[in-house]
Amino acid sequence: MPRFLRLSPVFVFMLACASVLAMQTLDETLKKQFGKDAQVKTVTMRYDFSGLAREITMPFERFQFLPGEQPAGYKESASVKPATEIARKLWSSWEKVLPSFGAPSQKLIQAYAGKEGGVIMYFRWSGPLPADARKAICRVLYGKDEKPIGTDTKDDLLVADTWCMIWSFAKPLSELKQAHQKRTFEIVNQEAQRWMDANPEKAKKYLQPKKR
Repeated sequence: MPRFLRLSPVFVFMLACASVLAMQTLDETLKKQFGKDAQVKTVTMRYDFSGLAREITMPFERFQFLPGEQPAGYKESASVKPATEIARKLWSSWEKVLPSFGAPSQKLIQAYAGKEGGVIMYFRWSGPLPADARKAICRVLYGKDEKPIGTDTKDDLLVADTWCMIWSFAKPLSELKQAHQKRTFEIVNQEAQRWMDANPEKAKKYLQPKKR
């Protein structure tokens, strides 16, 4: 039974706790409907980083998988095979696909073979990305300004101020991809809280309830 998590720029750190409570509630609901022996066997986590404010500094180096952190059954591969043609083009020549960005000053890739392997691509520029960077990349990846909510896609995206990360997996719900996105979610939690503590005045605007 899938659950969807949509990340907001500041309350991201609260959702980590909320997910545990949601899991307990789900288990209790199943027991009421199907009896005391009902259990949640698997839970699929879907992370959406589209609400992350670029104003919150995200350290590029922290997001890479360290050796041995990947789930069992996967191994690093020298073969770079993004899951889609557009992801392959971005990796080989970003500046040709999105000229307004220019060529990345640094790019890294972590490729994994085995089971439901894929690649995690990291691109960094020497200065801030265009103001509409996320929309521009989404138009290339999905043909829309944003990834459709609740849709599983082969390519997923996180955009920060000077860099972006693309997960490209043939199976959208790859265990490896979920594990890395969970790890990313936890780092975003930490960095959002650290940023708010260091910038209490700036953080106030995110703590105001949104007007409808």
